Order: sequence, then structure tokens, then C-alpha cells
Amino acid sequence: MRERGLTGIQALLLVAVVVASLSAAMLLRGGHQRGTAGPVTVQDLLGREVTIPENLTRVVAIGPGALRLLCYLGATDLLAGVEESETRWGFTGRDYAMAYGGLFENLPVVGPGGPGKPPAPELLLAARPQLILMSPTYAEMYDPDRLQAETGAAVLVTGYTTSVAVSEVEGLENMLLTLGRALRKEERARELVKFIEGMRSDLRNRLKGVTSYPKFYIGATSYKGAQPFTTSVTPHLSVCLLGIRSLADNVAAGTPPSVSFEYLLREQPELVFIDEGNLNTVLQDFQKDPAKYRQLKAFQAGRVYGLLPYNYYATNFTVAMADAYYLGKVLFPDRFADVNPATKADEIFRTFLGVPLYSRYENAYGGFIPLSDLFPPSSS
Repeated sequence: MRERGLTGIQALLLVAVVVASLSAAMLLRGGHQRGTAGPVTVQDLLGREVTIPENLTRVVAIGPGALRLLCYLGATDLLAGVEESETRWGFTGRDYAMAYGGLFENLPVVGPGGPGKPPAPELLLAARPQLILMSPTYAEMYDPDRLQAETGAAVLVTGYTTSVAVSEVEGLENMLLTLGRALRKEERARELVKFIEGMRSDLRNRLKGVTSYPKFYIGATSYKGAQPFTTSVTPHLSVCLLGIRSLADNVAAGTPPSVSFEYLLREQPELVFIDEGNLNTVLQDFQKDPAKYRQLKAFQAGRVYGLLPYNYYATNFTVAMADAYYLGKVLFPDRFADVNPATKADEIFRTFLGVPLYSRYENAYGGFIPLSDLFPPSSS
């Protein structure tokens, strides 16, 4: 069974997200004053009250997911620097970097970036930010109050975490609204939340009345780097959006979440989806021992499909939304007969990042395609 216990910081995050939900609801109803003049006080993911200065012009975002949210809100004009990893890794695979990578190249470096790398106060101080957006994973390594004292900038812990047992999509909406207020981008935040809610409603309506569906498994999901076929993720936002469950939801455990191959042999998924960020890793393992994989019905029948990379320096939320429509198209073809997954993906990319990205993902990873040619059902 999956471990259900929460660490201290995870418990704090859970409480904070619940509080943020109430704050977000008030904001949607107009319960907060929306003036742009003067300082603004918001509550961050750890429940800290953070005062954002007026005339905000210099912001940095550090740690997994923080810069992504800033880019979704169209606040790149405020950036005073980026982590070195944002350019060292290249731009392909991280949705926001594919859209704004050219801008990142011309900004000062504010720290190394990357999993397990703590903030660099001296580099942050040199960038003279008024506001530092700090991911929850960084807050686990470095006290945000200490960083605030060392840099003289307001430090807002913002982002998202899969370790908190709340809906990822609700967490995204709450953070967009909170961060929208902090950055004086409230209208933009409400537009994005409205889009997300419209998408959720569309998916719910398409699957209304569905009581059964094929057993499926999503494998090879990245977590702080490449992962094998048996690494999955739960909750998986794409699956949550459809209101269904994958085989991984029943047993995935550990960090990163994984399942045993023996479990998959027992359960026999009818369809398998492989995260294309690790497609080569799975392909190499398959080529070493094709018979192993062909014990699974999905591989026997050639029902193996590719998904766009879900995680890269935290979750690519636009990709997760696009993947949900492709999952729906494959699992429920009659309910999604009118959907072109590539077109839907570009609608999502344009909404959140202003540019279509599907063809770039397709060129880099393969796109929404069956993978039976790479994983042939039997030897020819």
C-alpha cells in the first residue's frame, strides 16, 4: 500500500492549500480589493503572511515550478534573473522554457538551480530582487525567513507539490490566484482559472455516465531525471482530470513512485502509455529482453502509446492537460471522436504561454502516437 503519512512540511502545505482554497474562492467572488497601488499582503504555501512592495519591477523565481507559474501569468517582464539550470539544460521539454528561453539567456544568473541545489543568497542579492518566488522543495532546504533577511527581498513560497493529498488542479488554481495577486496579474490569473474550469467541465461532460473502462498504466515518468518503465506518478494530473484511475493509483509507492513488474503481470493492463521523456530508456530495456515486456497484454496487442513529457523541473501543467485529452481519445474513442489532440494541445499552450508548442514537442519526442512500431507485438 502507498505510504499515507505526511512529513512536517507536507502537513503545513496541506493546511496552507486548504486556506488558499478559501482565499481563492474569495478572490474569484471579488472578495479581495484589487487595487494595484500600495503594498499587497498574501499568504504563501507555508501559511506565512508576506507583504509584496508596491511598484514591483524586479522578481526572481527559484526552485522547481516557481518560474513556470510566473511565465503562465505573463509576468516575464518582471524577471531580474534566472537559475543557471534554466539555460544549461537547454529549453526543450519544459513548456515555459520552450516559450521564453530566448529571454532567459539574457538575464543574470541567480543560483545553480536543479534538484537538491539550495538557493545562492549572494547571487540573489546581486540581482536586487524585490520579490523572490521560492518553490516548496527549496523551502525544505533553506528557511525562507532567513533568505528574506539575507536578501532584503520579500520571499513568497509558491508552487505545487505532488506529496500533498489534495487535487493537483485545485492547487494549481489556488497558486495562480495567489501569485496573480502578488504580481498584480489578477485578471490574467482569473482568465487561466476560467479556462481550467472550462476544460474540467468539458472532460466531465464527455465521460458522464461512464462506469467502466480498460485497465491502463502510465510508465517511465521522470522524477529528478530519467526513470524506468516501472516509475509512474500518483496522483497523475492527466488521470485526475478525467476522473478515472490508473493501475499505478492502487500501489505506487516510494520516491519516486514505482510499481513492480510482477504487479503489472498480475493486473495485465490492456493499454500502456509511456512518457516520451524516457522513451529511449524504455526502448533500450525492451530491446534487451522483448519477451519480458511481451508478457503484458498491452505489448502483445500493440496497444502502447506515447505521452508528452509530464515532469521536467516539476510538472508541465500545460502538457498534463494536453495529455488528458490524448488519454481520453485512446481510452474513450467514441466520447472524444471530435477531438484532435494536437490541436487541443496547441489551444492549451497558446492560452498559458502565448505560442503553439505541439510541433516542437512532436519533433523532439514523437508526439501523440501509437508506439507499436517501436515495441512490435512479436518478432517478425
